[in-house]
Amino acid sequence: MKHLRKILNRLLILFFIFILIISGILFGTSYGCKLRIEAAESILTSQHPQYAKFTFLPKEELDKLVESINNPKWTNSENSIYRKGTEKRIHELKKQPLQLDVETIKSNKNSRYHFEGKLITISNPFNVKLVTHQGTQGKEKGEKISVMAKRNEALVAVNASGFADETGRGGGHVATGIVIENGEIIDTNQDRNTPTIITGLTKLGKMITGNYSAQQLLDKQVVSAAGFMPQLIVNGKKMITEGDGGWGSAPRSIMAQKKDGSIMFLVIDGRQTHSIGATLKECQDILYEKGAVNAMAMDGGSSATLYLGGEVRNSPSTLSHEDRYLPNAWTVTANPKQKVQMTMDGKKVDPNTLKVTDMNPSK
Repeated sequence: MKHLRKILNRLLILFFIFILIISGILFGTSYGCKLRIEAAESILTSQHPQYAKFTFLPKEELDKLVESINNPKWTNSENSIYRKGTEKRIHELKKQPLQLDVETIKSNKNSRYHFEGKLITISNPFNVKLVTHQGTQGKEKGEKISVMAKRNEALVAVNASGFADETGRGGGHVATGIVIENGEIIDTNQDRNTPTIITGLTKLGKMITGNYSAQQLLDKQVVSAAGFMPQLIVNGKKMITEGDGGWGSAPRSIMAQKKDGSIMFLVIDGRQTHSIGATLKECQDILYEKGAVNAMAMDGGSSATLYLGGEVRNSPSTLSHEDRYLPNAWTVTANPKQKVQMTMDGKKVDPNTLKVTDMNPSK
């Protein structure tokens, strides 16, 4: 007994020494302060921002972080950056085969933490649209992406708008910001005449981002729109030029468009051992290197979900790692009789089963 007590006393002393060292690093070094700021950013953009106070940052510092998160810098995108398209060209594009390219994205030596995700490139912007939930999964609830995707026969679906979540349980019933589906405004908690930061697709298949009211978007012939933030790339220029974007490392969903009109969705897992998460700047830099001229963050965190080939293919950071109830989603749906081709990390696959197919069937 005496020997056991001596061991416990030594372990207790070591524990207190460890706590003193960690406390010294967190509160006595610039590196520790940076870690606490990163933690606060991640918490403030999660379902439980009230816990950010436990980073023990000064109130002034927390208020500054909240301000930068809620009011990011913005600029309105310009359609002139895209290739010009006539009505005839648009009609031809709608008839072309749909090419889907799926690429595995991983962190590199310059990344803050390890992360993994998928980048989906959709050749034809006219196959992309926003769909809203229909309340089939319960009162005061949105729907899971898998439900919305299957109802719309989608090949790909990615989460879109954020939503009010006062309970922290993720009901996903009412979206925040502006939502437009099939050219019509969907009621949200946003006043229709008040501008807010959004991303959308116009009748001509061009992605628009910026600070607009619902009516301004309709005037610009926007047929699909969802509100979230911040902007990452606008008119071919990076928006995050200092720091990491102010939202910490977390799961991410990003929508982007290349100059040729193709749409990209980047979905990064986070808050898990296999993938800690990415900063907004890391996502921005990935998409910029892939040719994005406009890119906007969709709702991240536990909402970040990728549906592909009939099921959810990423690992959402919910407790169950299943997709949560959401207000809407971006979907990719093939038109009747439209040919669909898909590759995954350069290998040709069947869009329905995701199984590798013969790259040279004629041989």
